[in-house]
Amino acid sequence: MPYTQVANLDFEDIKTALKDYMRAQSDFTDYDFEGSTIATLLDTLAYNTYYTAFNTNMVVNEMFIDSATLRDNVVALAKQLGYRAKSATAPTAFISFNVNYSSPTSDTELILKAGTGFTSTFDDQLYNYVVLDDVKAQVINDVATFTDVAIKEGTVLVNEFTVTTTGTKSSGTQTGTSQRFILDNRNIDTNTIRVRVYPGGGTFNEPYLVADNILDVDRNSKIFFLEEIEDERYEIIMGDGVLGKKLPSNTRIEVTYLTTLGPESNGVKSFIFGGIIENPNGVSPNGFTTTVTSVTASSGGEDQESTKNIKFTAPKAYGAQDRAVTTQDYEAIVRKVYPATSDIIIFGGEDQVPPEYGKVFIALKPTDASYLTSLTKKQIIEDLKKYVVASVEPRIVDPSILFVELKSKIFYNGAITDQTPAEIRDKVISAVQGFIDNSDTEKFNGKFRYSKFVGVIDDADVSINSNLTSVTMRKDFIPQLNSTFYYEVCYQNAFDKDCDEPVLSSTGFRVTEYPNFDVYVEDRNEKIVLYRLDSVTGEKVVLDSDIGDIDYEHGELKMYALTIIKGSFFDNRIELRVKPLSNDIAALREVYLDVDVANSSFTAFKE
Repeated sequence: MPYTQVANLDFEDIKTALKDYMRAQSDFTDYDFEGSTIATLLDTLAYNTYYTAFNTNMVVNEMFIDSATLRDNVVALAKQLGYRAKSATAPTAFISFNVNYSSPTSDTELILKAGTGFTSTFDDQLYNYVVLDDVKAQVINDVATFTDVAIKEGTVLVNEFTVTTTGTKSSGTQTGTSQRFILDNRNIDTNTIRVRVYPGGGTFNEPYLVADNILDVDRNSKIFFLEEIEDERYEIIMGDGVLGKKLPSNTRIEVTYLTTLGPESNGVKSFIFGGIIENPNGVSPNGFTTTVTSVTASSGGEDQESTKNIKFTAPKAYGAQDRAVTTQDYEAIVRKVYPATSDIIIFGGEDQVPPEYGKVFIALKPTDASYLTSLTKKQIIEDLKKYVVASVEPRIVDPSILFVELKSKIFYNGAITDQTPAEIRDKVISAVQGFIDNSDTEKFNGKFRYSKFVGVIDDADVSINSNLTSVTMRKDFIPQLNSTFYYEVCYQNAFDKDCDEPVLSSTGFRVTEYPNFDVYVEDRNEKIVLYRLDSVTGEKVVLDSDIGDIDYEHGELKMYALTIIKGSFFDNRIELRVKPLSNDIAALREVYLDVDVANSSFTAFKE
């Protein structure tokens, strides 16, 4: 009897194995397996075997976190490692606003009620921003000033549940046999969940806190556990009398949480008041006006953690064991406390020049921004203190972003395509962006490989014959306005000093010596010069032939004795562009490599 390969997942291979088996039997020696009715039976057996083998293979794959594909299974496997997948995260903005009474008042305090707040229009969409807890402000001279109020995008929802002798039930139709409660809404920001327990069913209530581990939990702890279950929903699990306090019958539970649209409204800067204002007696003022000032734009909004990221992060979080010792520990914990992390790099203070012992430096690139706000940094540091080893001081530093800009001329054969130059250009841009999204180019310690990008451009369409692409490096910096400062800008890559044209260029800005027109910088004879453009001829007029030095070999700019009073853009940012010596560009340590497709130039030409 011939050997039968029972592990085959291919239909034809399975059918062939069945034929070989039957041919080896004396009863079927003279059968025509292709032309007889038995061929249909063999097809049926092969299909059945194929389906069974395929399903078995898929079931086995779903048993391991590395090979599982279904989100529910990946989440369940991550639970075994003590990891809870991150929920959607609401963008957070900080605002200050004044409430001005229209007439004299006797009120001494005003309260901005939880669940209410502000509205904003962003990209032609209306978004609601709310406060999660009551915010109080004193009334002084008929004006109440609310300072640095944190507001989050989303809608506040409340679910009520009641514990019964036979199980649990909600205000809707949910039933169960244990103290487990399902939140049916999706896109919940689990960081906003508030649980209050009403033991006697009256007005007295107690706050219950989420438990991330069981080390400090006993039978009287007022805690609850939170888990993601099927269909991207969440379940609240109360204590059982061993881990956490067990709730008696007729206990009412109120769960308040925020549903959010995630990153859609990252970057909102202007808000309109739309909340509820009351005095301590619950009475709203008869007449008032509000003035809202944005302290920081909204940021930190994030979609629910992807399956791919859960599979990557869960083992690392398990290895960290809720303590920050190694760089891998810090990375796992920072991603846990701040989910909107695009990339992160950690290095010890001993690697600084000069060394700063006892410190850990964290460079973090947010998903939808270049830098973290000071308030966000402060919150991350506070969250990290629970995990760090005593005497070690964590510090968050801004990443130094090195932008790479491309200028590409694309030549394509018009005889084999009827596409317009604009359509070819759009294909190239899409191909380049797709390559960036699926490569390790944009990251700390990232590398830009010129040949790969040139190849991506050529492969964007069959009609493309060739491309001529040049590379420029860019650094942005925000100067200290109205102060004389020394500026050092490092690119970590050598400059092309043999270039016939200036290596360095900049966007326009203004200095205290020349406040009425824009000035620019460029390099000449290893010096950085300051110049303006003649309003009639457009020629460069040198104002100062030595405002700094340029180090071509080490890729550094040093500018001294500059008093800048206005930058190039609304945030006073100034862009400095240089021509690299090599088209292959690398970023090291806290420098984050970013291929700026939006500011790159792609032009298609028909041949």
